Formats: sequence, structure tokens, C-alpha cells
Amino acid sequence: MLYGVRDRFEQSAVWGHLAEDPKNQHRARMLEEMVPADVESILDVGCGDGAVTDHLAQRWSVTGLDSSPTALEHVQTDAVLGSATQLPFADQSFDLVLSSEMLEHMPTDDYHRAISEMARVSRRYLLISVPYREVLDFRTVRCPACGWRGHVWGHRQGSFTAESLLADLAAYTAIQTRTFGPVQAPQWSRALLWISHRVLRCYYSAPGQNPLCERCGNTDFGATRPIGAKLQRINAIIPPHRRPRMPFWLAVLAEGRST
Repeated sequence: MLYGVRDRFEQSAVWGHLAEDPKNQHRARMLEEMVPADVESILDVGCGDGAVTDHLAQRWSVTGLDSSPTALEHVQTDAVLGSATQLPFADQSFDLVLSSEMLEHMPTDDYHRAISEMARVSRRYLLISVPYREVLDFRTVRCPACGWRGHVWGHRQGSFTAESLLADLAAYTAIQTRTFGPVQAPQWSRALLWISHRVLRCYYSAPGQNPLCERCGNTDFGATRPIGAKLQRINAIIPPHRRPRMPFWLAVLAEGRST
């Protein structure tokens, strides 16, 4: 489920509890509904602790793959330790290859390698879930210990749409596309975010969300000055057509064109 932020989750003992989150339960049900009727085998790339994997394994033969041995200890179905950029499986090993909330964590080169690997081991389908039209700057946090700035959840890819995702899946065509999940907070004006970060030195406040400084390893962000109520009120009165409110997630089921 997560890529490149394994340490923050192992430190916070989140692994083993993600299936209890109603948002993850909703995502698992939505992905289940999108699996085609002719699928028998599924590979879940970046499966984390199996929050989605184990749910799907109630109906299909599912293998989970993740780079975290700690996370895989909680997976109740077949589990393989490995990297999304070099999948340890032969070509066309699975009817469907799934990636749920993993690709957004990858640097660009790794992102494209992972997509290529997923397509290689898929016999027919790819099912990918990512944040929908996320503006990465909105959830920027700043480490009070060393000044590092980055995304609170370690996201590196943003602004996913069905069109942008399919453009990266060159040999695939969409069968089904869904947006789902809780409605996002109104998008922030980029100008206001610039003022907040560069002038006022205020950043996203993330209580309970386990930010980790990728430079010094700090996990205590309590001293960070949060974005204040005044800026939030200003943002709220900007014409709403500029900042449409959208569901949190995008899921695309795609089929290989050569099949």
C-alpha cells in the first residue's frame, strides 16, 4: 500500500490495524466491485498489511507483495517480499494486477518502472487506485528540527486523473473508471499556499498522521506553526468554480489492448 515511507509506519505500529479504518474498508469494497467476472488470480503490489489484499482473498486467489517484512507479517494470504520496480514473477502470471494507494509515493523513474512491471506480469487487467487530482503543496509539512519540507504522507506524484493515468498505461484501455471516498476539503489557492509557506511560515497541521522528516528522521512536528483560521476563511470565499470539491480517490480498471 505504501512505498518509500516504511519506517514511519513501522515506528508508529500502524501495520496490522489499517483494515480497521472505515476508509480502507470502503476502498476494499469498491475495488472488489471492479474486479471482472473472468478473473481468478490477483497480485496486489504494495499490499502493506493486507487491508485490501485479505478482503479480496475471500473471493479470489490473491498474492500480496510489499517491501516491508513487518507489514507482510499481518497478511493472511500468500505474501511475497519484493520491490514494485522488479517484480519476482514471470510474464503474465496473474489475471489482474492491483495497485492501491502505492504509486503516488514513488519518484518518477520508479513510478514508470513499476507500471511497466505490473503490465508485464498481468495476463489481462490492471486495477489502479490513486488519490484523485491531489495538489501536493496543500499537505506540505515542515520539520521543526531541520527545516525539511515535504508531503505529510510522502506523496511524490499528484494531480492524477483518469486521462493522465491512462496516458501512462500506453498499452491499456479503460474498462471502468470510478471516483469514490470522502469528499475532499476545498482546494487551496496556490497563491495563498505560497503566502502561507513562504511569508507566514505556516504549514499543514497533521495531528495523528505520523509525518516523518526524510532528512533527519524527526517524527515530532508539534512545533510547526499551522495554517491559521484567517487564511482558511480567505480561501473559503474564493469562487468555488476554481476549486471544485471532489472525492478523495480515483480507481481505473484497464485491459491490455493485445488481449
